[in-house]
Amino acid sequence: MGNIYQLLNEMEDYFEGCKKVPLSSKVMVDIDVVYEFLTDIRLKLPEELKRAERLLKEKENILLEAQKSAENVEKETESRVLKLINEHEITQKAYEQAEELISEAKNTHRELKLGAYEYADEIIETLQEMVKESLIEMHNEYIKLENNMQNQLQVLEGNKNDLKSRKSS
Repeated sequence: MGNIYQLLNEMEDYFEGCKKVPLSSKVMVDIDVVYEFLTDIRLKLPEELKRAERLLKEKENILLEAQKSAENVEKETESRVLKLINEHEITQKAYEQAEELISEAKNTHRELKLGAYEYADEIIETLQEMVKESLIEMHNEYIKLENNMQNQLQVLEGNKNDLKSRKSS
């Protein structure tokens, strides 16, 4: 979101650098410059959304890797269990070890899965906050811009009326 924030900061700097209207707290702006800022913001927003999509895909990949890893652990465990069962003199011990290994594999699988879900949830929460902050900031900037434009319009209307009254005098 850095690019959007940078554009908003540049926009704010532009407004601060604009000429002030005499005897008022209003400033004069070049509407083309304002429209250019708005166009740049609209162009940057899709980039930020693509970045969010990439992070979501990364989350899915992490979950898939965790699941594959857990499945591999389970397969290795099953393979060890079958090997132990095939050996006669240690069959009883093999059953005990197999149950322990399966339990460990399931616990590992569960822990990996929970960890991946927690990580994914943190990423999603962070993205949600970033998007919310951007929307709020863009909304606030838009309101400032709209108020500023309304003020400019009122100044122009006042100037127009002043000219009319001077012209008729």
